[in-house]
Amino acid sequence: MPFCQGIGINQINMNDMENDDNAVGCFCTLIDEWKGYYEGEIIEDYGMQYVVRLTSGCELTVNRDDVVVCF
Repeated sequence: MPFCQGIGINQINMNDMENDDNAVGCFCTLIDEWKGYYEGEIIEDYGMQYVVRLTSGCELTVNRDDVVVCF
């Protein structure tokens, strides 16, 4: 039995991703890399999508499900 089972850690993380309005400015990782880049910063939040500025300087619009946000 995992130690964190009783605190619902998966539910907390999922709710943070879906309901957090403070993702702008957070660093993130793309689940599928884009032209060799996968790390960036969220610069805009459009509800179901983020605009991510990659370390290359390129900006992409991606679905929330396609990034892992580092809060």
